[in-house]
Amino acid sequence: METCADKIIHSVFIEDKKAITVTAVKEVTAFTEKEIRLKLLSGSVLTVTGQNLKITGFAETLGKFTAIGNIDGVKYRGGENIIKRMFK
Repeated sequence: METCADKIIHSVFIEDKKAITVTAVKEVTAFTEKEIRLKLLSGSVLTVTGQNLKITGFAETLGKFTAIGNIDGVKYRGGENIIKRMFK
């Protein structure tokens, strides 16, 4: 997990729309085979949508989350506006 000036930095890596890895995850708040909701250490909620989603790993102490399936989208809610941060 990386920090930058007291801000926690997370990463999202999607491989061929079939696998996802997210870092700086605090907890998995909900999951079905169509949607997985993750609370990030920054306070934001990251929602992964798709079909046949399956959690393959979550190391709470490391904040690393992995899942497989047919990934259709990723959406942020709450916390700091990620779009503003991306285009600073």
